[in-house]
Amino acid sequence: MKKYLSELKQHSDALFILGYMLFPLLALVVAVLGFFMVLDGAKIFGLILLLVPTQLFIFAAMWAIKNRKLLLEEK
Repeated sequence: MKKYLSELKQHSDALFILGYMLFPLLALVVAVLGFFMVLDGAKIFGLILLLVPTQLFIFAAMWAIKNRKLLLEEK
């Protein structure tokens, strides 16, 4: 896993796709799903979906954007 992450940090295109497209889209989908679950009556599981995976995807996007910026500054 560490080898894969170190190789991923070397490709600015992959970090762009992860940071600006994939992780924000996944965060939005999970947030909408959690919101609808809260409205539907599954309040605890909906709130867990709103808080935990959504924030993980947001922080992962910020990580990818930061690493892409550092990679482009080195070049």
